[in-house]
Amino acid sequence: MKAAFYYDIDDFRIEDIYLKIGKDEILVEVQSVGVCGTDVHKAIHKTVPTPIVLGHEVSGIVLKCGENVKKFSPGDHVALAHHASCRVCKLCQKGHDSLCDQYLKTNLYPGGFSTHVRVPRENVNNTTLKVPESLSFDEAAFMEPLSCCLRGLMRVNLRPGDTILVIGSGPIGLIFIQLARAFNSGDIFSTDLVEYRLQKAKESGAKYTINPAIENLKEIILEKTDNQGVDIIINTVGISSVYQQGLDLIAKGGHYLFFAETYDKGTITLDPNLIYSKELDFVGSYSSSPDYYQMGLDLILHKRINVLNLISHRFPLAKLNEAINLAHEAKNSLKLMIHPQE
Repeated sequence: MKAAFYYDIDDFRIEDIYLKIGKDEILVEVQSVGVCGTDVHKAIHKTVPTPIVLGHEVSGIVLKCGENVKKFSPGDHVALAHHASCRVCKLCQKGHDSLCDQYLKTNLYPGGFSTHVRVPRENVNNTTLKVPESLSFDEAAFMEPLSCCLRGLMRVNLRPGDTILVIGSGPIGLIFIQLARAFNSGDIFSTDLVEYRLQKAKESGAKYTINPAIENLKEIILEKTDNQGVDIIINTVGISSVYQQGLDLIAKGGHYLFFAETYDKGTITLDPNLIYSKELDFVGSYSSSPDYYQMGLDLILHKRINVLNLISHRFPLAKLNEAINLAHEAKNSLKLMIHPQE
């Protein structure tokens, strides 16, 4: 068993690991892991203690089960999520699983960028799902990011016919576009600075694609919406000025989803009367929830969402650093998948 340990910028090392499971745990042979934007940020900017094994969008095959585990059997295909909420506290009951005190205290060990992971009891019970063999491991690994997007979309109260602006056409933005289409939205606008990604946005269902570096985003939005603005804004770009820009584009009674953490230490200026007079909702959504794992897998299984079209590259574990750098460039790539068994 091996894992790709992150030591420093451009320094990943494949090292041997030994995993022993407890009576309430399972051992999973990892088949596919998605490279998330948070993985990229941690690796490029070294924002985590090292050495550490990153990776959390995981699918694989159950190899061993602890004696108390009844939900799974060796040979089962499974999709995993890294953190597990308690599901019973006040925050969990209100739908804020990612704010649960237990949430960040749980994790797959040592991390998804490994040939094998130990899945602790809390994750076995609440964040591990059996998937049909007709679903590929690459598709199953999308359970966690798709759940994140579903949770965010449900928090903005999407109604059929609502116009939507998706800011950022990376993998997450493209998932949001497909989800909006699946839930019968109205016109979808998408933005990005990279033409390759704007083309993918168009293929995913966006009616209007806009490069704000060379086009006037506000003029286009207002022109296409009879000067009303959009009903829903979904911001997947972690830049404060981009959040600020969206304030001029939202319609009366609209919803603004804050879906990306900002790393630029900037702030936005918000006039309280804007919220009051237009009756706006500003919503934050961080991470995933078990409420949406099965829904996400079903959307993939029944071909309502095509996640395979979002995959631009696949790499073996030994080329993880190359994958991280390619994802960071964000020019001619979308979702990158790691196949640890290759």
